[in-house]
Amino acid sequence: MQTVPTFNLNYLSAEQSWQVFHHYAFGGAIQNMGSNLIEIGKQIMRKCEMLPLAIKSIASLLRHEPNEESWKGILQNELWESDTNDEIFRSLQISYARLPTYLKPCFLYCSMFPKDYRYNIKKLVKLWISQGYVQKDGLRSAHEIGWEYAKGLWQRSFFQGNYREKNFYCTLHDMVHDLARFNSGHGCYSIVGGMDPNFPKELYHLYVRGGFNLIETPSYPFGMFATLRTPIVDNNWSKQSWSAFDISKAPKLRVLDLSCRNDLHFDFSFVKSKHLRYLCIDGICFERLPECICSLYNLQKLTLRHCFDLIELPKSIGNLVSLEELTIKSCDLLRVLPVSLGQLKALRKFRLRECSELEEVSFDMGNLTNLQLLTISETSVSSVPPSMYRILTRIGALELRLKCSTMGWLEHLINLEGTLILTGLNCVRSLNDVRRANLASMHNLHRLILWWDHSFHDRYRIAYQNVLELFIDRNRDASPETDTNEDEYEINDYSLMVWLQPHPNCKELEIKCYYNCLFPLWIGNPILCASLERIALNCCLYITFIPFGNLGKLKCLRIFGCSSLQFIQEESLPLVLEEIEISCCRSLISVMGLRRLKFLFKLRITECKNLVLLDPCRKASITTFVWQCPKLQEWCSQHDISYEGKSCEVDLKVLNIESYSGLLIPDWIGDPTICASLERIEVLDCLYITFIPFGSLEKLKYLRILGCSSLEFINEDSLPLVVEEIEISDCENLTYVNGMQMLKSLVKLDITDCRNLCWLDPFGKTSIITISKCPKIRELCAQHDIYYKGSESDNSSGSAPSDGDEYHSHDIHNDKNGDDTGSDWR
Repeated sequence: MQTVPTFNLNYLSAEQSWQVFHHYAFGGAIQNMGSNLIEIGKQIMRKCEMLPLAIKSIASLLRHEPNEESWKGILQNELWESDTNDEIFRSLQISYARLPTYLKPCFLYCSMFPKDYRYNIKKLVKLWISQGYVQKDGLRSAHEIGWEYAKGLWQRSFFQGNYREKNFYCTLHDMVHDLARFNSGHGCYSIVGGMDPNFPKELYHLYVRGGFNLIETPSYPFGMFATLRTPIVDNNWSKQSWSAFDISKAPKLRVLDLSCRNDLHFDFSFVKSKHLRYLCIDGICFERLPECICSLYNLQKLTLRHCFDLIELPKSIGNLVSLEELTIKSCDLLRVLPVSLGQLKALRKFRLRECSELEEVSFDMGNLTNLQLLTISETSVSSVPPSMYRILTRIGALELRLKCSTMGWLEHLINLEGTLILTGLNCVRSLNDVRRANLASMHNLHRLILWWDHSFHDRYRIAYQNVLELFIDRNRDASPETDTNEDEYEINDYSLMVWLQPHPNCKELEIKCYYNCLFPLWIGNPILCASLERIALNCCLYITFIPFGNLGKLKCLRIFGCSSLQFIQEESLPLVLEEIEISCCRSLISVMGLRRLKFLFKLRITECKNLVLLDPCRKASITTFVWQCPKLQEWCSQHDISYEGKSCEVDLKVLNIESYSGLLIPDWIGDPTICASLERIEVLDCLYITFIPFGSLEKLKYLRILGCSSLEFINEDSLPLVVEEIEISDCENLTYVNGMQMLKSLVKLDITDCRNLCWLDPFGKTSIITISKCPKIRELCAQHDIYYKGSESDNSSGSAPSDGDEYHSHDIHNDKNGDDTGSDWR
């Protein structure tokens, strides 16, 4: 055995340094910049000593500086001449010094978390708001402004990652993390794993992950609670350690986020913290949330997760006059919601998930005038409260997620605006009910998504501001309003689609898992679909013809997984098309009519293995991407189009698949001729995939599957015989895992937070087995003498918990008076 040879990186050349500087400082618009700025920029670049991180950070800063004087000020900054020998740190320090005042506390707050931490920006923004760092302007919500702050830090290269609006994870470079620690003083602290902590005397923000004995820690300052404002604890502490963690002595708490895994019965004495704005309790045992919680008048966000013993909420919860967000998840014994929930007039978001004993939502929703998002899923709720209609008819924008057997109550939503998502349409039992819904009358509806959910579970997650999401899981008995005398044979995908016609004003239509070979006549009718600009077909397995040729405003067409589609003819494509994307249509042979499309500027065709004939495009300037279509390789050569045949190099050893939106993982990933050297695969947050195709990869040693909420089974075709380590986490619909007995090389198995897992195939000898928060296989674990760890889940990835789920700075003054003004970043 030998170590990997060290590869020493050289400095950038002068030309390379200028290219990096030009990209981040001028953004390609150098022709609009004065010659003086260019010359000053070159002088600043030389001060960065040809170091890429230093150049990137200072150039990103300069891009936000408006004039020549600002650039000269940075060039002449005395920090360039500081004592430190680290040129990178000097440039980072200048970048920090020039940050807008409102961004500095947000950046410093990140130093509470350890290096290599994966920040969930959605969660981080809420923490900033709770600390008072986000300055409201009266026009936008605090969350919108917080996202602007995050974007500002990303644009200035303090955050690393691909920025995506409302769905953004990032990291800090190690040196940027050191910068935050340096400037924040000694009030932020993180403890990870079994490290021996060395607590500062004054502690403001604390992050803990992993187990250690708090009582036996020599430096543990029992007086730290006087200044503590943020404890985020995800720990296996003993009851003695939790007792020592006496947050009742912390009067300045603004955030409290606690996860426990030792069946701890919690002490709610923290209610003395009158400034508390953010409370998240995960995995802690208690039967009743006490009434004293209702005196937290400044509380804005309350989350209760995996509180398996919880049976009721306090009757006076309506006294939480500032509460804007309430999330209750995986509280299996919760049966009743208090009537006073209807008094939460400030409530904007209400999520209720995986509470299997809850049968009704009986409180009056009519007073929830600010409600923007409502989620009720995986409960026993079987009816929609009539008071909800008053909310839905006056809300400005609505995103409706419905998985139900009845739809008649949609007739109340004639003024619905925005987006309507109907899922689980295969559960609908009455065509009369669908007719009553009368989608064609919703003249303000702009986007319609229809999902037939055959063998798939809806986990369609889109985060919008000013959106009400309703996802009511009703796949049990039909309500009394359903016409049960109607013959069942009438109801199929085609007959339903006939009555799901939207108003002609609808601009976007997406159809998923529609199982019929024909579309009804309204689809493609230029009068009934007069405004349609975008159409997406996803896994419509039996469709053989695309009838969109007469749609005069259709600009974008996406076709994915339509495996019976063989031909796309000229008459299928309207002349005004601008974008076409075709993927995973395995039977597709030809696409004709492209030369007629004079407005087409983007063509993308992937994984159509039998496609042999593609009509040449009209303009050479069209962006064309052809990938994994082997029979088109010669065509690409003839038309001077780059062909991408393989998706990964032969010697690729590590592959991460994250946030992939398809239902099926691309075939090439499981192809041993393409990925023969793969040793490690991670599949993260792929919400819709339904199958893992890795059984043929003969060198795969490590497999991690996290957050794949539509995955229902893993069988012997999914797992290679040589795999040594498997980690499966947060796959909420995973039902069974087969083929484990064949894995003779398996040495470690970790399954966490798969609440519907009811069967795990017997397996051979393994050295480490960890199973937690999988209640339906607790008995199976006992039969096979496997230790089951109760409600434990380990946030080992270091990422911020999902919804549902400080060092003292020399330039930020102290909060000496204890005022909760938000001016002190701590």
